[in-house]
Amino acid sequence: MITRRNAIASLLALATGVALAACGSATATPTAAPSPTAAAQPTQPAAAAPTADRIISAPNPTRDPAATPFPTDAPPSTPFATAMPIPTTTPSAPPAPFSRSTGEVEGARFVVGAGSVATFSVNEELVRVTVPNYEAVMRTEELSGEVRLDGGGSLVTVGLHGMMSDEEFRDRYVQRRMFPNQPTAEVAFGDLTPLPDGFTDGEQVTTEVAGTLRINGLDVPLTFEVEARDDGDVVRVLGRSSFTWDDIQEPVPTARSVVSVGDTVRVEVLLALTPMPG
Repeated sequence: MITRRNAIASLLALATGVALAACGSATATPTAAPSPTAAAQPTQPAAAAPTADRIISAPNPTRDPAATPFPTDAPPSTPFATAMPIPTTTPSAPPAPFSRSTGEVEGARFVVGAGSVATFSVNEELVRVTVPNYEAVMRTEELSGEVRLDGGGSLVTVGLHGMMSDEEFRDRYVQRRMFPNQPTAEVAFGDLTPLPDGFTDGEQVTTEVAGTLRINGLDVPLTFEVEARDDGDVVRVLGRSSFTWDDIQEPVPTARSVVSVGDTVRVEVLLALTPMPG
């Protein structure tokens, strides 16, 4: 009887110990509450790795770089708009010379080009110069215009204010006294056909050409003695004519150092004509 009571007491004591041990372990190591801050923040997705096309593509230079940064490990790239601006329009190239054979004039226009010059000379007697047959000579390379040899009209413009001589006083006199409000004069030609025999074969030819000098609001008829040669890439024309002061309604120039000035002004025009397509 005593033995049975002792066994029952031992079992009760063992059960009580186990229960107490379980309760003690639960209260000794409580679970920590999760942080409110960590629970409030959303989970950030992983940054995408830079691809080849993203690195090659240039950023928008007008956009804030901080808004769309490149990956820190990607090499910096230069915006295309800064490195090489692309023009919106293509500049027009100057017209190329017209490819033609010597003597071919149909459909070609000849532009007055570099090497053209106009010369004006007149007999002059000066106070301190005793050279016989002394000439005052003025020249200008300011020539422009077009010449047609296929029957069309031709016009050559001469810069009067660009004429120069060996005396500055003479140059100023022409610009300020003779032609103050007229910087240019024009020489017009009508139909220049038929062309002289031999011209189409590249030979030097001579002929007479009628033209009109437009100056001082006047149309002064002039006749030019012409020498011309067609070299294919350029046509060279030398024309000589003359007019009087009365023809252009200009008084004879005077100055303290000038004793007299001749009545006739001789004109020599050398044209270097470059062929262009019509």
